[in-house]
Amino acid sequence: MTIASASVSIGRTQALFSHIKTLLGSQSGRFADLFNPFYALFLISINRDDHEVANNAWKAGTSDSNDTAAGCTFSDSGACFTDRKLAAVRAYHEWLPVRQVAVDDQLRIWRNFQVGKLLDLAMLDTLVNSIASFPNRSIMGAAQEKWFQDTLSESKARGAVWRIVGQQVVFSQLNQSNSFNVDSWDGYRANRLRILDHLYSSNISNTIVLAGDSHANWVSDLAHPNDSTTYDPVTGEGAIGVEFAGTAVTSSSSFGANISPANADAKSRTLVDSAANLNLQWSEGSFRGFFTLTMDPNTLNATYYAMDNISAQPERNSGEPNLF
Repeated sequence: MTIASASVSIGRTQALFSHIKTLLGSQSGRFADLFNPFYALFLISINRDDHEVANNAWKAGTSDSNDTAAGCTFSDSGACFTDRKLAAVRAYHEWLPVRQVAVDDQLRIWRNFQVGKLLDLAMLDTLVNSIASFPNRSIMGAAQEKWFQDTLSESKARGAVWRIVGQQVVFSQLNQSNSFNVDSWDGYRANRLRILDHLYSSNISNTIVLAGDSHANWVSDLAHPNDSTTYDPVTGEGAIGVEFAGTAVTSSSSFGANISPANADAKSRTLVDSAANLNLQWSEGSFRGFFTLTMDPNTLNATYYAMDNISAQPERNSGEPNLF
C-alpha cells in the first residue's frame, strides 16, 4: 500500500484512508469468498460509481461537499471536493485490479474494448465528469463526448455487429408522475440529444446501452424521447437500439423499501402504459438481482434474474461446484 507522503496535509491523508476503508469495507472477506471464483472464470470490466467518491457527485461537488472559494480545513488548494475526489481515485487505483487508461489523466476511466467483429464495449464515466452549468449541461464532459461519438462511428466503420455501452445511470427518459431523476441522463437532456442525433445521422444501429443506479429494472427502446413521428412504441420500428437497466443486488428498491411484487408491478404498469413514457417497454421494481446478455451475430438477449432471499447463500446439491 502506498502511504500518503509527509508533504500532504493530515486532513487529506485522512481523506485517503477513509476511501480505502470504504473500498475494503467491513465485509471484504465475505465479498472475496463470493467473487474470487467469479473473477477466476470470467473477464471483468468494471466501472466506478459515484459512491467511490461521494453520493450524487458531479465534476466539482456532491450532495454534501462542493468546491468553494472559502475552501475547507483539509484542502491545501481550497478545492474541497476536488481534493476529496483525487483521494478517492488514488485509493481506487491502488486497491483495485484496474489499469489506468491514460498516464496523464488519473480520473479517466472511459475506454473501449473490441471483441472481434462481434462487438465493441464502450465503458463510460457519467458521474465524476458531469458538468452542471446550464443550458448545455454535460454528463460526460466535452473530451469524453467526442471520444464516445468517434468510438461509435469507428465501431460501425470496422463492421462490428453490436455496440455495447456500459455506463452508470439510466439513459432513457423516465417520467414518473412529472418527476425526473436529474442525477441521470434526464438531468442532461442536451447531452442525450446529441448522442441520439449522432446515432441517427450516422445510421449507427444495434447500440445497446447498459445502466444501473436506479435500484429498479427497466427496458426501453433507444429513440428520441416520446417522438411518435419517427418511432413506433408498439413495433419498435424507428428505434436505433435498446437500453437494459438493472436493479441493485441487495440495496432496497427505489419503488419503496420492501415493496411487494404486486404493488411494484402495479406501479410499473402505470409507468409503461403512460403516454409520457413511450420508449419504456418493461419495468420491475420489487426483486433484487441482476441481468446477463447473450449475443451472436444475429440476436441479442437479456435475461433478468431475481433473488428470493438476498441475505442467505443458496443451498447446493451434492457435487455441485462451489462457485459462490
